[in-house]
Amino acid sequence: MNRTNGKIAEESKKKLVNAMLVTMKQYPFREITITQLCQEANLSRKTFYRLFTTKEDVLNFFFETLYIECFTQIQLRQIQHYWDVVQCYFDFWEERKTLLLLFQESNLLSLLFDGAYQYSFRIFEHIRSREIVNEFSMELPYLLAYSVGGMHSMLLKWVENGMNIPSSLLISQLKVGFMSPNL
Repeated sequence: MNRTNGKIAEESKKKLVNAMLVTMKQYPFREITITQLCQEANLSRKTFYRLFTTKEDVLNFFFETLYIECFTQIQLRQIQHYWDVVQCYFDFWEERKTLLLLFQESNLLSLLFDGAYQYSFRIFEHIRSREIVNEFSMELPYLLAYSVGGMHSMLLKWVENGMNIPSSLLISQLKVGFMSPNL
């Protein structure tokens, strides 16, 4: 396999992602054209279509890199408990506040859920084990959908409110709320 072409393709993908982010600061995502992305990235349309089919594919590629980054942080922190995963997830997004606010402006936040849900299986397996994943294979899709759905809704509400509460305080308040007999 030619590693040079693979490396060039990856660099071109990153250039297109960066071009998309720069262009999104000026235009809503739905109004951005592939020509604009190519011009901003200084790449040809031919290169774009060799790598992606649509601008949504660029966005999905970028989301995938974000999920991998978040999962890597979970692995590096050697997280073993649910609340630590939740805290890591919100810490991750807090560090990317500008990005989340940019996604909010273009109504793209809802797209984050699908990838987060897909990665939740890998995270669960990493924290627990393959055996537990297999043992609870019938229930797990529902449990993870419930958990990720709640985290995603909380993320949306947090962004909607300007992310003014630090993630550590947000999660500690959530824990208190869940443990309160009065709620």
